[in-house]
Amino acid sequence: MARIAATIEALDADFISAALGRPGELRSVKSTRIGSGQVALSVRLELDWDVNEGPRALVAKIPASVTESRNAARLMRLYHVEVGFYRDISPQVMVPHPSALYAEIDEESGDFTLLMSESPGVVGDQLVGCTPEQSVAMVDAIVGLHGPTWGRSDELVTLRWLRKFDTTTVKRRIDTYRALLPAFEQRFSERLNSEVFDSARWLGRHFESVLMAYRSAPCLTHGDFRLDNVLFDSSGQGTAVTVLDWQTVALGRGAADVAYGIGSGLLQDARRRHEQDLIHRYIEQLWSNGVTVTAADVENDYRVGTVGGLSMAVIASQIVTATDRGDEMFAVMAERHVSQMSDNDVFALV
Repeated sequence: MARIAATIEALDADFISAALGRPGELRSVKSTRIGSGQVALSVRLELDWDVNEGPRALVAKIPASVTESRNAARLMRLYHVEVGFYRDISPQVMVPHPSALYAEIDEESGDFTLLMSESPGVVGDQLVGCTPEQSVAMVDAIVGLHGPTWGRSDELVTLRWLRKFDTTTVKRRIDTYRALLPAFEQRFSERLNSEVFDSARWLGRHFESVLMAYRSAPCLTHGDFRLDNVLFDSSGQGTAVTVLDWQTVALGRGAADVAYGIGSGLLQDARRRHEQDLIHRYIEQLWSNGVTVTAADVENDYRVGTVGGLSMAVIASQIVTATDRGDEMFAVMAERHVSQMSDNDVFALV
């Protein structure tokens, strides 16, 4: 049975050295929590080797310390999905992401341990937003996930941990959204305006019809492709990105990731100026990667995908432990995506 370290204290020298296949060679480990993840803990590990030199630092990911968030992640099998991505999918895709040196999960309890290489860059800030140049880098990066998996649903659907875009999954998401919407409205009643709540109620009534409007072939999607899950590195020429947090990977439509990333990252005026250019760049990148799809279908799916950020804001805000930054992040997401939905006339779909 694989060893699991489910707490920061368990990430000691004995565990790390054994997990890396070098038992007894690590003298000490210094642990520092990083990031603001609400459903899992990310920890930077500084390693002091006894004899032969090894990596100076790694990043570990383990279950959340807060019971509410940990239980929500287990219920939604987020930990199973991320470990599954690193075990089964990571070598097949070109999207920049950390290399996993150890990926183990206890299938029954959901406790897991990921040990990953440390990636360069600075994590994005959801509240501040990003520049158009950073959005270009995000679009270019996510094609490395979508392109290699486009149209491979018959093969990928055999992965037990992978969420599928089927009737059962769609119904569960819609039911969850509708059940949590009243609590979302209550919590944000003094923070968000009536346009956001009107749009959220409209989505609750028409969610199924909107999701059925997708046209293109399925591919693997990240599912939470936003600034807090991206590292930006400007140390070289241009801006390079590394995509983090693979807990929401699913079979879906690639343009939905792009809509989510652009809509949540760019401020309204910048999005309106650059949105069409970014969509066209995404289409051209797909074509250059050998994907057969029409521009019209991708543009349609982008339009449908604009509802994803509002849906995520409603659901996620109600199932993780509330924090001041978290609540403001969800409020900002809701505002930006409602504006994006309106500009793309998603309401005319039904």
